[in-house]
Amino acid sequence: MTDTSTPSASVATALARYTELPDPAPLLALNFGFARARALGAALDLGVFTALAETPRTTARLADDLSCDARVLGGLLEVLEDFGLVSGDGGAVWTPTGTARAYLVEGSPAYLGDHFDEVLAQWDRWSALTSLARSGDRGGDLGDPAGRGRHQGMFAGAFPLAVRIASGVVAALGPADAGRVLDFTCGSGEWGIALAGADPRARVTAHDHPALLAVARERAAEFGVAGRFRFVAADFGGTPFAEGEFDTVVMAHAGRFAGRRTAARMIRECARVLRPGGTLLLADIMRTPPGRPPLGRPMLALSLLVNTENGGLPEADEYRALMAEAGITAKECVTRGLVTALTGERQ
Repeated sequence: MTDTSTPSASVATALARYTELPDPAPLLALNFGFARARALGAALDLGVFTALAETPRTTARLADDLSCDARVLGGLLEVLEDFGLVSGDGGAVWTPTGTARAYLVEGSPAYLGDHFDEVLAQWDRWSALTSLARSGDRGGDLGDPAGRGRHQGMFAGAFPLAVRIASGVVAALGPADAGRVLDFTCGSGEWGIALAGADPRARVTAHDHPALLAVARERAAEFGVAGRFRFVAADFGGTPFAEGEFDTVVMAHAGRFAGRRTAARMIRECARVLRPGGTLLLADIMRTPPGRPPLGRPMLALSLLVNTENGGLPEADEYRALMAEAGITAKECVTRGLVTALTGERQ
């Protein structure tokens, strides 16, 4: 009888070609990442987290309430449990976890669902990445300042994260007399709110598309500073403000979408309405200097290639050069998470 307890030398050699390779699990997870994003998107579309936050339910009850197929919904709930977003109590009754309650229940102050919806709306553009890599023919309207209101989830939907960063940057910059503030691309108003919170005498003009101003107005009221705000519908082609009207001007999260030429024009306008000696604050996600961990920035840079005509992650020195061209002398630099803030003084 032939002994089959150990592989032959040829089989062992062939097997070693595979057993000695690196673990492919990270690649498999990466390749399936699109499905994970779609599962979260479907749960948000169906209102799963909001419904379970109102009343924990069985799969059958939830399927009936949401007009879903119970078998498919049950599979989705098991995936959401694997994500750490719902708890199934052995599959008997489903409830949202603390993370889901905080960020995925509609009506929650920290709701991020609109931002996730905006990102998932890029689905078709990402599916064309191969042809984009071959042709270089870019598109997408995320970089058009006048169209910011069409993308409320992108420019105002991340307020729960953005306000923490803005407040951290303002605190790191130290005490300052913000005075008359123009939040040039206010989004959801986090930078104006942070400055108003740091300086009780600050008066903030929030400037952006009307759809975004509506969000900024609600957030300013939430923080008790709405009485020190005025809201001006954006005209990025030529603002209605007088030369030297403001002591502090903020331009946040606009340049990387618009691209260098449009960013330069916007910075010149910010400088025009800033008084001599006033402060310009530019906040954006910028490329990391050599030797620093990228922390996901390359993926954001690729996203700008996919979704804008001219956008891209700038380097801090690029912004400093644009500031200098506009008559602004660069001063401080503060980074919090992915966001870098540069300040400069109007000459």
